[in-house]
Amino acid sequence: MVPQALKPVFLKSAAIIAFVLADAGSAWAVQQHSGNEGFDAHIIAHFFLVGSMVYLFAVLGKPSLRLSGWKLIRLAALFFLLWNVDVLITHFTGKLMTPKEYYFRGSWMVVENLKTELYYVTRLIEYFFLVPAFLFMALGLRRLETELKREKE
Repeated sequence: MVPQALKPVFLKSAAIIAFVLADAGSAWAVQQHSGNEGFDAHIIAHFFLVGSMVYLFAVLGKPSLRLSGWKLIRLAALFFLLWNVDVLITHFTGKLMTPKEYYFRGSWMVVENLKTELYYVTRLIEYFFLVPAFLFMALGLRRLETELKREKE
């Protein structure tokens, strides 16, 4: 459903993207660092996301926001916050684990202490928070769009 005036631009852009993807080599998207620089930067980004989601959750709790789409986006912020806390726990416990503690024995996971149990449980449940977060965000944006269209009419 591309407007008629944008079809040539859309087709040209699609052709360029297809050409680039068809000729893709190694993107070198992951850069390993000796030491902890990569891990530290990643953790700092998670803390910024935690702060952003707390702020968004607080701001969207104001009663002046009467559109129900904002309520769904607020729920998305809550689930993104829960996911982020879960992933932070996973990162920190994973950093504390020794390589031996990551292994499986046959089809069994090695769960020898609280640290490995916490790591595997948080890895297991992180998508229970992330999938609803994206779902609530999409539903909230869709509802906001329909509510704003109704207000214009």
